[in-house]
Amino acid sequence: MLSSDRGRRGLGRQFGPAAIVAIIAAFWLSACTVQPVYGPAPGGESVSKTLRSIVIDPVNERVAQQVRNKLIFYFTGGGELSDPKYRMRLRTTTRETALGITREGSAPVYSVTVSVSYTVYRIGTDEIVMRETARGTASYDQYSQNFANIRARRDAENRAAVQAADEVRLRVAAATAVGI
Repeated sequence: MLSSDRGRRGLGRQFGPAAIVAIIAAFWLSACTVQPVYGPAPGGESVSKTLRSIVIDPVNERVAQQVRNKLIFYFTGGGELSDPKYRMRLRTTTRETALGITREGSAPVYSVTVSVSYTVYRIGTDEIVMRETARGTASYDQYSQNFANIRARRDAENRAAVQAADEVRLRVAAATAVGI
């Protein structure tokens, strides 16, 4: 290469296409902000403190109680509820589905789906802050023993309830992080 050709080399030839894409991606991604979910919220309060201020209405069904108990533990960490600012209402439904059929016509494997519809209200104004549905699924095998089947279904319902509660917790924490 001649010394007079040095100024004529383009950016694409000097760095290569991959480097150009990397530079553009770096500038594009530099505009993104990443913050921890349980760090301070834009309003100044921490997400953990806001979660401790959510009171969950009582429920009257076993699977719904499993979801409620898990959410109370997730929100308070086993501690006391702080000054309540929000109220959460839960509505839980459970559905069982047969996953396979044997030659005898019975289903050896079942799937249990727990759906939790929840609404978060601001206390005092009853303004709806958040309304969504979360789901959890677990499967179990059926056997010839009736007690084993009842226990297996109950265990699957409990596992699905925990999955649904995990999803509710993550969604509420994410909404709290951006300032519900």
